[in-house]
Order: sequence, then structure tokens, then C-alpha cells
Amino acid sequence: MRLIFRLIVLSMALLPLTGLARTVADLFATEPGNIFPLLTRTNRLDMVDYYNSGQMVAVPNNLAGETRLLELDSAYLKVQTSNSRVVEMCMRKVGKDTVITVIETVMTPVPDSYLSQWNVHWQRYTSNKLFKMPTIDDFIVKKMPSELRADLQDVMIFPLVQLTFTGENRDTIEATHGLEQFLVSSEYKRFAAYLIPTLRYRFNGLKIKPVKK
Repeated sequence: MRLIFRLIVLSMALLPLTGLARTVADLFATEPGNIFPLLTRTNRLDMVDYYNSGQMVAVPNNLAGETRLLELDSAYLKVQTSNSRVVEMCMRKVGKDTVITVIETVMTPVPDSYLSQWNVHWQRYTSNKLFKMPTIDDFIVKKMPSELRADLQDVMIFPLVQLTFTGENRDTIEATHGLEQFLVSSEYKRFAAYLIPTLRYRFNGLKIKPVKK
């Protein structure tokens, strides 16, 4: 049965790369290594095969670690590629094209995410106008005193922000800051009242725009 499943996946990979004819599992299998450099195609097919048979089995990666497929449906998957890295892929239709939005999150140990978008040929959309990654300033309310804002900018050397897909159809993205984890408790309490815990973004064609409150 596993061999039959793999033949189906590989045959799907040969279909015309337009519309939503392919599933996210097919795209996962054919990703050329920019996002999953530690996983061979055999690794990926094994994980999908196990998941579809009701098993969440860890497979070895190229760094002698373990990788797990955590969630999978026709348009979304979530993979823990190592102990310190998680990748989410969401496939959606934009006009006649299919776009894959990828969120890579690394534990530093505070979660820090990076977002990229690709077509089905795994060519990247590089325009900075499609999505602006939030910074710590975006989480600060306007009424924060200037002195306190300056103090926060001094202690927050790295703008650690976590992204994740949300919504029933994963049509939104939530961004959260890592200040509470990054700062000692007494420092965080100084700033907490002036911080927005979560920012939301919604897809608009190729663009990902902040949801206005």
C-alpha cells in the first residue's frame, strides 16, 4: 500500500502546475531543499504515508535528528523539522495561480518566525510590498511614555516575533511578541500595560495586510 501511495504522489507531481490540482503534500514532496534541506524526498513521503495511515512516526533527518509531521490536510501542513524548528505551509488559490505561504519558526529559545511565499514551481515572490514583518514597535500602544519606549528599545535588542496561521480555513495570521519570555519578570511588568499581545493579518490576493481594529 505504501508503494501505491508513493506512486500516486509522484504521478500527481507530474500534473500541470496550475490551480489547486495538487495538494500541499505533493508540494511538500517536491520542495527542492530551500525550506527542508535536512529531509530527502523519501523522508517526506514516509511522513505523509505514516500520517495518512493514522501514525505520527518520527523519521531521521540529515543531521541525525528526528522530524515529525504534526498536522496535514489538503492545503496545510505543520512539520517539526528538529527540536528547535517548526515549519507551517499553507496553500491557497490567488486568481488562477496557487501560492504557498511558508512560516518558519525557530526557538532562540524564544520563538522567532520568518515568512516567505512561493509559486508551485518553488520560485519565491520577493517583493517587500507583499508583507511587512511586524517589529516590537507595532505592538506598542501610542500612549506609551517616550522614556519607557526608549527603555524598551534598549533592552529589546532582537525583535523576536512569532507567526502562525489561524482561522477555520487558516485565512489569517497571528503575530505575537516574545517580550514576556525574553525579559525578566520585573522588567516585563514595566511595559506590559502598553503592549498589544497579538496582531492579526489577513490575505488579500498576494498581499498579507494587517487587520485594522
